[in-house]
Amino acid sequence: MIINLVYLIIFLILIYVIYIAVKAINTGMQAKASNKLDENINTSNIDSQDNKSDSISDEITKLNYLLESEVITKEEFDKAKKKILDK
Repeated sequence: MIINLVYLIIFLILIYVIYIAVKAINTGMQAKASNKLDENINTSNIDSQDNKSDSISDEITKLNYLLESEVITKEEFDKAKKKILDK
């Protein structure tokens, strides 16, 4: 009778250890998924900022071309450049 009680206690301890291990693995997997999501968000933000910088420099280059072609005046160039940079 006592041996059966010992086996039962050992079995319950084993079940508890397995439960703790599964819980830890799930927590780790959730953290990894969260980090991946954060990386994707940060990467898309960096890409957006790079595209914005490229867009700003392209617009200023076009404005400079218009200024050199004497299509716009220096004052118009400065106003447009300030407007682009203030975005």
